[in-house]
Amino acid sequence: MYMTKIRLFVALLTVLAVSFQSCKDDEGDTVNQPTKSIIQYLTDNGGYTEFLSAVETAGLTSKITGSGSFTLLAVSDLQLQDDGVDFSALSNDEVTSFVNYHFMESKMMPSSFTNRGYASTAASSNVSGKTLSVFTEVAGSSVTFNGQQANENYEATNGVVYVMAKSIAPASVIDHIGINPDLANYKSGVNLEGAIKTELGTGPNTVFAINDKQLVEWLNTKNVIRISDIAPSVRRAIMNNTMIYDENKTSADLTGTVSTVGKDIAFTGSPEALKLNGSVQVIHRDIIATDGVMHIINGVLE
Repeated sequence: MYMTKIRLFVALLTVLAVSFQSCKDDEGDTVNQPTKSIIQYLTDNGGYTEFLSAVETAGLTSKITGSGSFTLLAVSDLQLQDDGVDFSALSNDEVTSFVNYHFMESKMMPSSFTNRGYASTAASSNVSGKTLSVFTEVAGSSVTFNGQQANENYEATNGVVYVMAKSIAPASVIDHIGINPDLANYKSGVNLEGAIKTELGTGPNTVFAINDKQLVEWLNTKNVIRISDIAPSVRRAIMNNTMIYDENKTSADLTGTVSTVGKDIAFTGSPEALKLNGSVQVIHRDIIATDGVMHIINGVLE
């Protein structure tokens, strides 16, 4: 009887072990196992002839064909047509700039992006020579780039491809101010100050955009809720303190005392942890635009 119980116990353990392994195998079958390169995926799906021709012009075909780790924001030919993008009407440099702004030199899955953050593309700014930034928002496996939705993503053998609902264009400083919802009041301040908006349209400029949470908190101390509600002279002074015209100053350039259109700013700390006037912090640094650079700060410079 005792031996019979042992045999039954051993048999039960064997069944459980087999069942566990089977579950693991089944679970593995549901995980996306990349089988195609980025270019194979787009070619097999069809509808990307014009876009892949532009990729060739930009000299990226060999990259997204072979081994490596890349990210491509793909735009279908139909979507390019809807967006009014005609590569035949553009120079090779313009085509290259367009494609490079849809390309990243690393594999960026949705979990790799920061919600309401920034990522570097392969496109370069003609003003600073640094790689242009793109604004990202993440919700689970869904990502938007500069406010435009990626309908789906595919993990390829050499990276990841996002299928875009709309193409994106390299962003200026004003574009970046407008794209980020966390800069709503600061955007209003720029729009209300015509001279500032005009100057920002010329570049190169450096901007310290004020994050909305802290700007609203400051406005509340003035008994208002919007930047449009404060006196124009006060608003202009606050905005001028965030502007450095005719210069591109990345975080590495911000040391000591720096002159703005308004008051001077004293910078302390490392490029990765900059403080302005001892208390205001840079929370997003080196957002590279086509015509300058933007940093986002968490306080008002009075």
